[in-house]
Amino acid sequence: MTPAPESWPVRFWRLIHPGGPLVRPWDRWEARLLVVAILLAVAAVPLAGVLVSGVYARQSELAREQQADRTQVTAVVLANAGAFVAGGPAVQVTEVPALWRLPDGTERSGPVSVPAGTDQGTRLPIWIDGAGEPVPPPLSAFSALSIALGVGLLGWLGVVLVLTLAVLAVHLALDRVRAAAWAREWETLSQGRSGR
Repeated sequence: MTPAPESWPVRFWRLIHPGGPLVRPWDRWEARLLVVAILLAVAAVPLAGVLVSGVYARQSELAREQQADRTQVTAVVLANAGAFVAGGPAVQVTEVPALWRLPDGTERSGPVSVPAGTDQGTRLPIWIDGAGEPVPPPLSAFSALSIALGVGLLGWLGVVLVLTLAVLAVHLALDRVRAAAWAREWETLSQGRSGR
């Protein structure tokens, strides 16, 4: 009769708490290192949360500033944009001269980025800053949260990667020690047999 397969908690317990007559001291130290690495990875989660909170506060403030300073207006394209290039990037953008009206009623002209193939006379929305210059759209609250979550996740993954590499390096070093110990014991055993 085949024994029932062990559950993952039992296998994990055997991994971090090795026992038996063939277990060497370095096997126990390696298991302890694995436990410490797991605990440090878990402890890094709240630190990543603090990082997310700080980045979100800064990005939210930046979003509020941009939303207060930037205005969307309609620009009229004054020249034909170049045509799409076959085999080029999926999103092709070019700069062309355009004319737009500021919130105070004055007109301003300058280069704006438009999709390739835009015709002269096309009206399109652009964002301008307080000085009336074209700028990217303001950062949204969702974008601020996305940036903060991304930074926090990358920070936590960086900690996990460093811990994984440390455990792997120790494991490889201990594999060499174990192999050398086994070689010495086999040599001793073979000398004992030949000496009879």
